[in-house]
Amino acid sequence: MEITENQKKEFIDIISKERLNSYCITSKDDFSILLENYIYNIKISETFYPILSILEIGLRNRINNAIEALIRPTWLLLELKSPSLLLQNEHEILLKAAKKLSFKSKNLTKGALIAELSFGFWVNLCKKPYKTVFWDKKGFFDFVFPYFPPSNEMNRIKFISSDLKNILQLRNRIFHHEIIINHKLGVQNCYNIIEKVLFYISKEYTDLLINSSRFKEIIKQKP
Repeated sequence: MEITENQKKEFIDIISKERLNSYCITSKDDFSILLENYIYNIKISETFYPILSILEIGLRNRINNAIEALIRPTWLLLELKSPSLLLQNEHEILLKAAKKLSFKSKNLTKGALIAELSFGFWVNLCKKPYKTVFWDKKGFFDFVFPYFPPSNEMNRIKFISSDLKNILQLRNRIFHHEIIINHKLGVQNCYNIIEKVLFYISKEYTDLLINSSRFKEIIKQKP
């Protein structure tokens, strides 16, 4: 990529020297390579938005529906006043979400709360402290992840929790416009992990996404 000095100065002014330098993958990368890496990172990050969005929506609705069906109907609204399922950290997140909705002058409904709660909130519900609260309940895991392969493993959620931790970290990097093309797990593997977890939630949804995803096309454009 041919870059003039004027273009270089403008790119540095707009992007910042520090951010551009973070796209240095090898010691031989010059400014044009940094810019190519930066643009490629934007393109590849864009391809993650659909699958991350679908996973976030699917996970939160599956978990909410499982809790309502198997443990406590209208649990989110009840937890606001009388927490019996959520630990302190998640209860505080729920309270903040309800407060934020009130500032927006929105009705405090179950649907509004579900949408307001962060992806991290739902990921936290898949961690070890909630194993006996949710995941050990009969039928709960299969309700949330109906396409998880048959297994004799008693603690199946630990495999999901590990993947979700990596997905959450990647999601936060993407949504904060940070570099992901040098991810320690590899971009392709990151996408495969998200696709795998989404498949556990919904085979049909995953098939629909695969047919419309641009990931395979964009990853071939690597500088």
